[in-house]
Amino acid sequence: MFKKLYLLIRRFTLPMIVFLFLIYCFSDESLWIDFNSYVSSLRLPIRRGVLALMLFLSITYLLRLARNAFLPHLFHHPYFNKTMENSITAAFGYISVLIAGLISLSVIGVNLKSLGLLISAFSVGLGFGLQHVVNNFISGILILFERPFRIGDWIVIKDKEGIVRKINIRSTELETFDKALIIIPNADIISGDLTNWTLTDSQGRLTITVGVGYDSDLEKVLQLATSIVRNDSRILSDPPASAIVTSFDDNSIGIQLRCYIGNVMQRSVIKSDLMIRLQKTFHDNNIEIPFPQRVVQIMRGK
Repeated sequence: MFKKLYLLIRRFTLPMIVFLFLIYCFSDESLWIDFNSYVSSLRLPIRRGVLALMLFLSITYLLRLARNAFLPHLFHHPYFNKTMENSITAAFGYISVLIAGLISLSVIGVNLKSLGLLISAFSVGLGFGLQHVVNNFISGILILFERPFRIGDWIVIKDKEGIVRKINIRSTELETFDKALIIIPNADIISGDLTNWTLTDSQGRLTITVGVGYDSDLEKVLQLATSIVRNDSRILSDPPASAIVTSFDDNSIGIQLRCYIGNVMQRSVIKSDLMIRLQKTFHDNNIEIPFPQRVVQIMRGK
């Protein structure tokens, strides 16, 4: 019950403040005089502080209303995806707070030019102590706008692999296939190699390598290998599947089956199914898949 009451108060407090402030600004002359006389009775710093606070809340609230009214119509365009929507929404929020803060500081009487010089000097010292935080922040902005990956993409970063669940300003949340959540600093993503399996589309190539005996008919082996992908809707017909001879190993001849699948997220399941079919097809056609073996010759003395 207390939680619901708290949420109710939190929901309507800011609109009430904005509403009262708008009444103060646009009401009739008598109300203006009464309210103005009340505010004027306060000390000057308190009066400016109250005006600056109300102005800050009003501007941020109005800009939020404008964002909620304008951005959803913009995001209906097919060019925008979920990641770009999050990027633009986050950027709009930061800009709104910055604008409201600067206007409120000017109302208090802060010289914005002097404030800019102070911030510049402070940022130099801050940069040395928090360079990693600043680096991650800037890297997060680059990721949000360059979009090397999106929410829901399957990416590989060094030895980390999984699905992107959230892109923050400082870090990116990656969910592994073991359902573990990894928090990766954005600076590590920008500075390292990144593999995205699903950036442009969900298609991908699947490769299966197997060895056959040296007494096998290789032409027949290649035909049997490509036959197992037929009539499988998960495997694309263009480009077509192919099988090639890759190597002559110690105990077998290497054969590689290559095909393209429509949904790379099903890569492991499809590969398992094809390997089962391949083993059964080779077994039915007396194609040997040899295991490692060694021949030892004993030379007897004459």
